[in-house]
Amino acid sequence: MRGLLVAFLIMAANGVAGAAGSSVFGVNCTPCHQPNGQGVPGAYPALKDTVGKYVRLPAGRAYLVHVVAFGMTGAVVSQGQTYNGFMQPWSQLSDAEIAEVLNHILIDLNTALLPDRFAPFTSEEVHGLRAQRLTFEQVRRERAAVMNALEGTAAPESMHP
Repeated sequence: MRGLLVAFLIMAANGVAGAAGSSVFGVNCTPCHQPNGQGVPGAYPALKDTVGKYVRLPAGRAYLVHVVAFGMTGAVVSQGQTYNGFMQPWSQLSDAEIAEVLNHILIDLNTALLPDRFAPFTSEEVHGLRAQRLTFEQVRRERAAVMNALEGTAAPESMHP
């Protein structure tokens, strides 16, 4: 119930941004992660009910922006399955579009995992995080650090990214 209320309040505050994020997701993310965010086993990891917990940490928020903006390559484990692939950088997306698509992924596909005081991404936050200019390898190492940090704060049954 709390998750539903949080999602409703965020969507009411964001208005059109929710629709814009869904559109950006539909055009750019669904070929790999599928329209429902379930991914493709063995090829592309799920986004649904997985990445919402990342925003519990400032480093997790940064990682989400970085993986969209700069891409990532190399092996990662998500929901107990190893993926060794390539996430292309979406450098052509504006700061606002990255904020909108991340908000869509979090609010629409990860509501139950969001912290009580979840603050949606803003274009200003994305702009600041994009200034760092990371490599694929740096983003992958950043993800590993976030996963390690979350394992220290999460209940055992929810530790799988």
